[in-house]
Amino acid sequence: MQPSFAAVRERYLEELLIHEWYDVRTLGKKQRQDMTSPPYLMELLRYGQVTAVEMHSHTPRSDGRIEPERIGAWTHALYRKGYFRSASLSVPLVVMVTDHDYIYAAQDLQAIPYEEGLTFLPSTEVSTAHGHVLYYGSHPEIVRELDLAQQQLSVKPDGPAFFAMVQALGDGVAIPAHPYRETSILRTLPGADFASKLIAVEILNGKTPADQNRAAIDYARQHGLRGVGGSDAHQMSSLYSYVTLFDGPIHTVDDLVLALRQGDYFPVHGEHLRVTEE
Repeated sequence: MQPSFAAVRERYLEELLIHEWYDVRTLGKKQRQDMTSPPYLMELLRYGQVTAVEMHSHTPRSDGRIEPERIGAWTHALYRKGYFRSASLSVPLVVMVTDHDYIYAAQDLQAIPYEEGLTFLPSTEVSTAHGHVLYYGSHPEIVRELDLAQQQLSVKPDGPAFFAMVQALGDGVAIPAHPYRETSILRTLPGADFASKLIAVEILNGKTPADQNRAAIDYARQHGLRGVGGSDAHQMSSLYSYVTLFDGPIHTVDDLVLALRQGDYFPVHGEHLRVTEE
């Protein structure tokens, strides 16, 4: 019998707090190796129609060191270690490339060779005057207004105005990145008024200290917001430290935007995507 995605989500998010899985930075290598996927989560991966999405990664087109052409080989190496795939299951994987203030042309990412079940999609992390914002979308007006087709690290639109622009155009989703880091928009625009403009918050970030991830979780819970997770990887070894599981397929940025608005999803620790066969 296929497990209920919503029931698994609620149970996982409860245990996330109990076991402090939001503390990815202080878990040592041995501790991570000893982590095993909760059986109820493994049942969902095995029998549900689940897609794992790396929501936050950076390449040399901004301040990262991850060459997109190498992600396929790195991911294949993880497959051999039991991540995302086993003899009994194969979890489709999407990598969102979210460079600072730059959006890859879709055809550039599509030209990268990779095997079935792995997809690369472009989005961006916008450096607003009030903090960093993950923007999933590529509306021509936003790309043109912020010059996102050019490599840069200087765009500084007004934070609330950027959220209003995304909402008015109705094409894309804007999500505060890595609360409550020094470059977080929630440091300058906290509270219920700003929360009312949000669909979701990045509550698990692979570069963020545990106390700040926990503060983001508490903010999302207080204001009834969904949470996503991503590695914020700038180097290959950090990729997939956190991912977000979606109920259903994600093949395009439009699929992701629709799922963020209307679908069901929750973030998980990357070690819980390492499959152990009984």
